[in-house]
Amino acid sequence: MNKNKALTLFALLLSTPVFSATDDTTFEVSITIENDCTISVNDLNFGTANDLTPSISGSSTGSVTCTGLAPVSVAFSAGTGGTSTFTTRQMDDGTNTIDYNLYRDAANTEILGDGSGGTFTIDFTSTGGADSFDVYGLTGPGQNPKPAGTYNSTITATATF
Repeated sequence: MNKNKALTLFALLLSTPVFSATDDTTFEVSITIENDCTISVNDLNFGTANDLTPSISGSSTGSVTCTGLAPVSVAFSAGTGGTSTFTTRQMDDGTNTIDYNLYRDAANTEILGDGSGGTFTIDFTSTGGADSFDVYGLTGPGQNPKPAGTYNSTITATATF
């Protein structure tokens, strides 16, 4: 090898840094996913009746549509008719009332409410899409006679997620 090439190679070797130690660290990469849900419940209509001696049943469906997978609880208010409570909900025509209640089961044994006082909520884990549920209604028996007219109450259904 000629002398110039050897000096160039030697100079190149001297200018290249030599590493003799290392250090490292770790770091996290993260994302927080929030569940966002919307709720809708179809009106429950007991139909048209001319006799309130027997109980009249009705039903409706609702759904909660969420963006994620997480626990959801649906609570129901007592309603706006008459002097509604969870024990006895009422529809009214402005003066007169008709007693009824809402249930989460077709046997009409589990009263829908906010989970207090023996009432039930509808609880499930969202699937990341529309999750349906049923609401059952039943009027109280032996409420004749009542003035003709339309009786109603407004229920608020609240999804907590």
